[in-house]
Amino acid sequence: MEATSKRRIWAALVLVGAAGCAEDTLTAEERATLQAMRIGPPPASPTNSFADNLEAAQLGQQFFFDTRFSGPLMVDSAQTAGGLGPMGARGKVACVTCHDLERGGADSRPMRATSLGAKWGGRNTQTVVNAAHQRWMFWDGRSDSLWSQALSAAENPGAHNNTRLQVAHTIFTFYRQPYEKLFGPMPPLDDAARFPPEGRPTMPAYEGMAPDDKKAVTRVFVNYGKAIEAYERRLVDRSSPFDRFLDGDRMALSPEAVRGAKLFVGRAACNECHSGPMLSDDKFHNHGVPQVGATVPMMDLGRETGIPKYLADEFNGASAYSDTAQARMGDLQAAPADKGAFRTAPLRNVAKTGPYMHTGGLASLRDVVSFYNEASANGGFAGTREAAASVPLRLSKDEITDLVAFLQALDGDPLPQEWVKTPALP
Repeated sequence: MEATSKRRIWAALVLVGAAGCAEDTLTAEERATLQAMRIGPPPASPTNSFADNLEAAQLGQQFFFDTRFSGPLMVDSAQTAGGLGPMGARGKVACVTCHDLERGGADSRPMRATSLGAKWGGRNTQTVVNAAHQRWMFWDGRSDSLWSQALSAAENPGAHNNTRLQVAHTIFTFYRQPYEKLFGPMPPLDDAARFPPEGRPTMPAYEGMAPDDKKAVTRVFVNYGKAIEAYERRLVDRSSPFDRFLDGDRMALSPEAVRGAKLFVGRAACNECHSGPMLSDDKFHNHGVPQVGATVPMMDLGRETGIPKYLADEFNGASAYSDTAQARMGDLQAAPADKGAFRTAPLRNVAKTGPYMHTGGLASLRDVVSFYNEASANGGFAGTREAAASVPLRLSKDEITDLVAFLQALDGDPLPQEWVKTPALP
């Protein structure tokens, strides 16, 4: 046998042995904890009867990429790298603007920590990839479904800065045929006397409409959101090296990543918050992240203000627009621990979705691990930091490297191109 071939065989045996040794350091309890992080298909969406309808998903994909569903820009970002245009410009914002599917479904534009829609937001955008697994949407949990989240963004002056009347008119003008095929006849939006060109609740043009016309427009608006949810439910990734490792591929994770996994569920105890299929407990915690950044507000109360917004949301799961009304959590009310608390960020595809934290204040995964390792934050945030987040992890530099290697192994394969690319728009 040639010397080169012998060296290749020897190298392969060394790699297998190294991977095996690394895996053998996991205890049965650690393996069981990691196995509980398997991800399957998204759970059902009982409030949206179109959630798994293919035609609704295809229509929602068009809505997701169409900048015509946006109003005027409220800031001038024409000279900003990654900016959208001069103040007042229309048709510049789509869902994909802040949810870049080529980069993990979040906002990774280089010029900011928080996101830029019609104006600067106060928080970092979260990913829509695998978001169908989440119980709560937004950092403060003010929405309980993907479709209601989409509606909130549509009328938010900081995001699309649109109105439900504008959404309905855009659908009527460009998407009437596929819309009516799915959802039934649209109201006569070409009747300008009954249906002004723009308006939403509290705006005079909308409030002056007949009650039945307002309901009809709102129903179109709701169906817009439900189509977007049907699309976003197609953005599911279950093919990371970590998933392959759980399926029995011992070579899927490097020895460093396996050591990182052991730390994740062991001494670092990351899984106390980052658990389950999304590596998130879908709960809200105050980890003392300081409100620092040019577009970050000095004060952000997080879940404390998210709860009343959720309960007052006309599109929550108990609303008349839910296809199967869910029992509203009538006893849900803000507690002292909710002040300054934010939803645990999911970690799948996390290496693609920087910057990190709700402020976008940490640029890299190593920065995030170092933040918890040092537990040095001592002010600049609302509420009281949780006791567990105040204790330094005391990881060595090599252990930090191992933990980052595990987090990088949570990135999955690229999503199917037919769902990622911009579709043909009418």
